[in-house]
Amino acid sequence: MKTLYKSLALTVAVIGLSSCVNEWLDLDPSTGAPSSSAIVTYNDAKTAMYGMYDGLQGNSTYTEYYAARMFYYGDVRGDDMQARTQGMRSSSCYEMRYGEDDAPSIWNVPYNVIRRANRIIEAVDNGAIADKDDYEAEVNSIYAQAKVVRALVHFDLVKIYGMPYTADNGASLGIPIVTTPLTIDALEGRKTVAEVYTQVVKDLTDAIDMNALPVSTKPGENQGYIDQWAAKALLSRVYLYMNNDKGAFDMAEDVIKNSPYQLWAMNQYAAAWDKSDANHTSEMIFELINSGSDDWADREGIGYLYNEDGYADAICTKSFVDMLSQDANDVRINVILPVQMKQNEDGTSSDMYKTYGDNRIFIDKFPMGSEGDMRLQNLPILRLSEMYLNAAEAAMKLGNTSDAAYYLNELIQNRTTTSSQQVTASNVSLERILLERRKELVGEGQRFFDAMRNNETIVRYEDENNKGWHYSLNADSRKFDRTYFRALLPIPVSEVNANSVLREQQNPGY
Repeated sequence: MKTLYKSLALTVAVIGLSSCVNEWLDLDPSTGAPSSSAIVTYNDAKTAMYGMYDGLQGNSTYTEYYAARMFYYGDVRGDDMQARTQGMRSSSCYEMRYGEDDAPSIWNVPYNVIRRANRIIEAVDNGAIADKDDYEAEVNSIYAQAKVVRALVHFDLVKIYGMPYTADNGASLGIPIVTTPLTIDALEGRKTVAEVYTQVVKDLTDAIDMNALPVSTKPGENQGYIDQWAAKALLSRVYLYMNNDKGAFDMAEDVIKNSPYQLWAMNQYAAAWDKSDANHTSEMIFELINSGSDDWADREGIGYLYNEDGYADAICTKSFVDMLSQDANDVRINVILPVQMKQNEDGTSSDMYKTYGDNRIFIDKFPMGSEGDMRLQNLPILRLSEMYLNAAEAAMKLGNTSDAAYYLNELIQNRTTTSSQQVTASNVSLERILLERRKELVGEGQRFFDAMRNNETIVRYEDENNKGWHYSLNADSRKFDRTYFRALLPIPVSEVNANSVLREQQNPGY
């Protein structure tokens, strides 16, 4: 299980995505090739599992999921990060000027991953694995991991295309639920958000209750794979999005108290983002592995987009930098870097330095690192720090201010020496917890979704006098909440044009 999944994925020719109906039902996620080969042995299942994990990231052709877009979609649509200027890869998600015809998409690759997971699940359910008796524990583990991955992808998709569960208890339209490998001519319609969440929770609880997932006893033991702690951490996140605060608290506390993961200490924090650092895996519950140039998404990957030595595509907003800088002892400022190229060859100030000066703007959670290439860094999906924040938020919403203050302070004391930043049971508040969440998770694709589920208003700027580093935006994208129709992406135009069911279910406003 420690063999890196990319190197063992199917090696078949890559073909381009077409615009035919339900193209996402007929392609292998890691290669773009038809996924018709049968899974009849343990080795087949293992190979399919590698392709499933690799598909979560994608490559330079398929960057619309965790290779890049899933991260910057959740970042630049909020108020803590922005596209640096017009024409950047993240600009469309940031500007929110799109219509149905030109909107960004996070659809084909995620559904390809679901198809891969479904093929594994179907093979096991149908008894197709001929040597399962010889590898029962291994096959059951792969099966459980496929269920968790299927849950993760459905969860991500419904956040993007459906209203937050908390808006109407999931009554509005979500996404198609796909739990079997469908044919190319299938006309799947959207289910409600509540139905999608029901499926997500079922997959996660089924996988956890099987007791087949690896149970890591030390950090990094199953690096790059879903283990029991990752499934519980994801379920905590899902419950939080549903306002099932008791479930979110219980899952988060289980991971905090019983897993082998530990928060990075203040003197570890900045360096630990480099995957080669000795403390890197201490906090990483689940991350996608990059082991070589055949793994990365090249210059289209998130590390390259966030780095000044890459495309310098997206940066922190001035309001966020000013907020984080108020505490000079907060170590999290150390993973936000200032402009390095201050001068041109002729000695004049560079354009970026003229604009930003010595302010810190570039997220360094995908650092150049010891290997000298930000594209080789792993992609964080679930960290222990989120579990402390989940526990604090859920406890607060349950009225348990004692636990809310305790779990928030556990995180704060590992991020700053400024004692006044800590809270008490009498002064802890939801606003304070959500602020800490912004500080901790910036650059990890969560801010926009957190704001939407908590019915917050996103404020980029309100007039030219407080514009910060933002470039000009349409008025309705400067300040908005979850009632703004562009807070949801439209179902891709290629799908609604070819699928009469989806055509009648397009998101309002498009």
